[in-house]
Amino acid sequence: MLYTYTPQDSAKCLNKRNIVFVGDSITRKLFFQFANILDVKLPLAPLDESQKHSDHALHSSTGGNISFYWDPFLNHSRTTDLLTTLSYDAPVDLNRPALLVLGSGLWYLRHANESDGMSAWQVNTARHVLMIKQQSIWPADLTVMLPVERVISTKLTPERAITMHPSDIDAMNTDLYHRVYPDGDRVLSEGGRFGRMPIVLPKVFNDMLDASQTEDGLHYNDQVLRAQANILLNLRCNDALPKKYPLNKTCCSRYPTPSLMHVLVLFLVLAWGPYIWVRTRKSGMGLALS
Repeated sequence: MLYTYTPQDSAKCLNKRNIVFVGDSITRKLFFQFANILDVKLPLAPLDESQKHSDHALHSSTGGNISFYWDPFLNHSRTTDLLTTLSYDAPVDLNRPALLVLGSGLWYLRHANESDGMSAWQVNTARHVLMIKQQSIWPADLTVMLPVERVISTKLTPERAITMHPSDIDAMNTDLYHRVYPDGDRVLSEGGRFGRMPIVLPKVFNDMLDASQTEDGLHYNDQVLRAQANILLNLRCNDALPKKYPLNKTCCSRYPTPSLMHVLVLFLVLAWGPYIWVRTRKSGMGLALS
């Protein structure tokens, strides 16, 4: 069950910690939606078109900075620095982000001549995943690697449609999935492990997309982005906030440990059936002998 986060809920979870987004225009649009959930007074887009390919720094009224770094290839030295935790004094260092979101892929396809295309993306992604997993201190409480977004080919401009092929995007997402989760579904089936993993890949982001929700085949409307931003908060916060009955945020978290009373009631319910069966069987055998 997804929970719809309010600024107050988010503030309790994030506790004035920093949030960092790094990536392309798709990541940037998600960043603004996320920031607006934390503080409805924050903008939903850059102030003007000239700032689309720029960094952005916002401050929530509830405390904490939300930053976006423009790095569509995720190859800037600053991105490497974010993933290297040697500068952190402790796992709870205040400079360490509560959430780090990384998104790239489509620029590698769109500008394949200068980026070396999909093969370069695979090399760079493999390096990042390995770097995050090898750190003794994770670069953030939770690092999210966004799936490469599926495009609507019929709505792309001719220039984009030539290089952004759905088959390539599917191949990239398959590669990314197996790098993040080398053990596959066996890991994901172990309930509640999201809170103890260094990287999460929200594959569901692509399942939320529909051709009717985009005009250019690439950027989706605010309603979709709002839902995706809320999923990020569920991933980061559901396991951190108190778990009280009735549970209303059951995804992306470990279930609370049952109380002694709950365990006792469960034991009695499960034991009642075998007890009645044994008792009935004994009574039947007694009647037969008599």
